[in-house]
Amino acid sequence: MPPWQPEPRPPAPAPAQYTSLVAPGSDWLTERLFDQRIVRLTGRLGHDAANRAAATLALLDASGDDPVQLWLHDVDADLDTATTLLDTLDLMGVPIRVSCLGAVTGAAVALLAAADRRTAAPHATFHLREPRTACDGPAATVDAQVDRYRQELRALQQRLADLCRHPIDEIAQDMRAHRILTAEQARDYGLVDAIGGDRRLHAPRPPDRG
Repeated sequence: MPPWQPEPRPPAPAPAQYTSLVAPGSDWLTERLFDQRIVRLTGRLGHDAANRAAATLALLDASGDDPVQLWLHDVDADLDTATTLLDTLDLMGVPIRVSCLGAVTGAAVALLAAADRRTAAPHATFHLREPRTACDGPAATVDAQVDRYRQELRALQQRLADLCRHPIDEIAQDMRAHRILTAEQARDYGLVDAIGGDRRLHAPRPPDRG
């Protein structure tokens, strides 16, 4: 009788082949836009977003002499955030071109004052509105915060008045009234220089079939 031997094991299956695809994410998009010297701001801007945008703008300013494009897409900002970005834009030594899409609201409208060229998409809107603020603490602290807010708001309104060539009191009244401008009204108001995006203006003329 032959000695016992273990049964042979079946051959192991070949390892399955997998292909991994990484979908583009926000970091990928940000890098591609940065390569094209484009900074895109969207949504309600907090301090972290404003600081990142300021750092990106400063880096682009230091890395070349070509214009920087700033896209404002459905963007809103409080007074402090808008002031931070406005100061950054004022310090830049390269041309700045701003494109507006969707709604540009509150203090974010003042960012247009720092641009060399301002373009609005046909369906963009501009909400002239006093930015919201909150104060807390002892009465003396609140009074100081209110005074600072009024000074910064007046300076922002002066920038818009210089840009649009309107009296500052008219700008202040329109902001208190929460005036909303279409792209064409914003152009007439002096906020933007041109309205872009209409392909019909650049489409070739169809051939004459007659």
